[in-house]
Amino acid sequence: IEKYSRVQGDYARIMWSPSTLIPPIFMTTENGLCSEWNDAMQKLSGIKREEAVNKMLLGEVFTSNDSCCRLQDHNTLTKLRIALNAVSSGQDNIEKLLFGFYHRDGSFIEALLSANKRTDIEGKVTGVLCFLQVPSPELQYALQVQRISEQAVACAVNKM
Repeated sequence: IEKYSRVQGDYARIMWSPSTLIPPIFMTTENGLCSEWNDAMQKLSGIKREEAVNKMLLGEVFTSNDSCCRLQDHNTLTKLRIALNAVSSGQDNIEKLLFGFYHRDGSFIEALLSANKRTDIEGKVTGVLCFLQVPSPELQYALQVQRISEQAVACAVNKM
């Protein structure tokens, strides 16, 4: 029990550390409810923890409308739903899924999502742990150039 208490304390210190080294983290239950929304996630999104926790992560927290943390578009919501459902059903973890959302102040944020299944002692999936990497301005610019290049190639191919 002492070891468990020590791990719980470490977990809490990491989740709620104001350190810039701790990435934005959120978690879901096996039913898709948001069970955690750390300090870095609050800063990144403008959404307070109490506005996110105990709500459906997809549909109430991340939405395609203006109610909470608006995603770039409905396709992004669908892509996120497929990825998180795959992880929660026991498939491979997701590494660096690019998605965009709007901060409460209206600024657009592009992030790379990593999602890992959470399991109990018996190995049963109990939810999903997600953390975000927000690319540096240089990487964001490179990603934008890559997207524009891909769109140009797609247009050129369609004209053939």
